[in-house]
Amino acid sequence: MTEAVFNPETNSADARAEKRKSLMLRSAKVVCQSGEYVCLIRDVAPLGTSLSFLHDVPPEPRIILALGNGLTFPIEKVWSGKRQAGYRFADRVSISEFMHENSPFQLRPVRIEVSASARITDGRHSFSAEILDLSTHGAKFASEGNLKPDRLVGFQISGMKQQLGQVVWSDETDGSKHFGFQFQHPLSLQELADTALRIQPFSWPTPGSFSDTLGNASAA
Repeated sequence: MTEAVFNPETNSADARAEKRKSLMLRSAKVVCQSGEYVCLIRDVAPLGTSLSFLHDVPPEPRIILALGNGLTFPIEKVWSGKRQAGYRFADRVSISEFMHENSPFQLRPVRIEVSASARITDGRHSFSAEILDLSTHGAKFASEGNLKPDRLVGFQISGMKQQLGQVVWSDETDGSKHFGFQFQHPLSLQELADTALRIQPFSWPTPGSFSDTLGNASAA
């Protein structure tokens, strides 16, 4: 099916009739079959939203938009351009609630759930680690290393320059050690977007469990 290209003159009359609100490029993420990616919310209407990306637009027609407070919205692409795309919501949304991101969950920086190998260097010791999530401010990872809180250590993902920072928390669940790592100097949003795409290259959707996940997503 050929994807529609945005044309202000031929855009849906219903969409034009809805009053759109600018969100001043508020950061969020989209969840696709191939992974999670940073996006910027340009504006929103009760029936849809337009997003900007810091790389190519994800190719999947139906994805999930996730706000910083954990609210999720199934969305479907209706037009795309260079690093921008417009989507319709599965259900009508409240603009005021969307803009204020009302939720019982605390608002926090965009956090991308990924699966990637990393290397942690603590003085003369080096440990392998598995990244569980990544943000501009830090990461959560699993490792068998004996890492002590508050020590300055190195954090390295393939393709990204080494970051210095501190282990700020740790726990052990079901025999697996998890650590929270805070970067000494935060990443830029562009660096986070580039890293997420490098770890999770785009793939075209295939029938499977993601369709069920999309159908079950809601702004609850």
